[in-house]
Amino acid sequence: MGLKDFIKSDLNNLLYREYRLNRKVKRHLSPYYNEQEPVGKNEKKIIIFMADGRKKHGGLADRLRGMISTFKYCQEHKLEFRIHFTSPFELEDLLVPNQYDWRIRNDEISYNSSFSLPVYIDSSHYPEADRIFQRKMAEKMLSKNYKQIHVYTNMYFADDEFGPLFNQLFKPTPALQAWIDENLLKLGDNYISLSFRFQNLFGDFPDGSTVYSPEEQKELLDKCIAKIQSLHEAHPEANKVLITADSECFLKQISKLDFVYVLPGKVGHMDHRSEQDINVHMKTFLDFFVLSHSRKIYLLVTGKMYKSGFAKRAAKLQGVPFTEVDF
Repeated sequence: MGLKDFIKSDLNNLLYREYRLNRKVKRHLSPYYNEQEPVGKNEKKIIIFMADGRKKHGGLADRLRGMISTFKYCQEHKLEFRIHFTSPFELEDLLVPNQYDWRIRNDEISYNSSFSLPVYIDSSHYPEADRIFQRKMAEKMLSKNYKQIHVYTNMYFADDEFGPLFNQLFKPTPALQAWIDENLLKLGDNYISLSFRFQNLFGDFPDGSTVYSPEEQKELLDKCIAKIQSLHEAHPEANKVLITADSECFLKQISKLDFVYVLPGKVGHMDHRSEQDINVHMKTFLDFFVLSHSRKIYLLVTGKMYKSGFAKRAAKLQGVPFTEVDF
């Protein structure tokens, strides 16, 4: 690691980042807590992952990795774990407990400042140093002497165990499972998947500020189609190629290829399409679970495309081989 990277990652973590996180808590979360609020009824300490809309929580991958790492901490320290996921939808409308009951009622959550503590732990672009920092912050903040710790986080120090921990916590609701099964039946059991994250490069998704010009969009589309065809030829054993992306314009164009399968539904993002109905978010989970049944998953990145963690974590659900391709 060079001096510049050390200053941006390790030195930042040591000298400034913890202060910055505490400042965000005081500014954005602490105002919701005071000593006049009712105290909770739980006698044992519980750790609650929070996605209540009081700050931006990121997309599905960000939220899931935060839940998994928080759950891992609770397992290690023999603490009760709960999830309060209400924004922009109720998590229980799409996922239900599998082997561990993480549910908590709204009236069981206390915002009394002597009973409950809000904690914020974020992520950086330096994974090696980040895991160490996140673990350090979890050990420091989640061990504090409060009956409820409310955790706002996308930390990923438990990523190596993402699949088993996810499957311990969650299973799809019957309605979502039926939609998954319907599409798996159409796809068959021998398909590869290609995942793209354009943000707003095609001008049709409210995530990211860069919009390519029409000429740049055509060049990007042609380049992606060429890569799709190349990977299809490299996998003659695959009956279909599943494509997931955050651009409906892109999906409409590549769905014209006879070997491509595009899942139904309207594309959305949890922090940017909150006004949409539950079906928009159900589509995101459909993509996630159907990806996890692939024979292999590729994340394709070129130009100003975003290196999303969505497909990588879908691969972890069932140990599907995953490859990131810069082209």
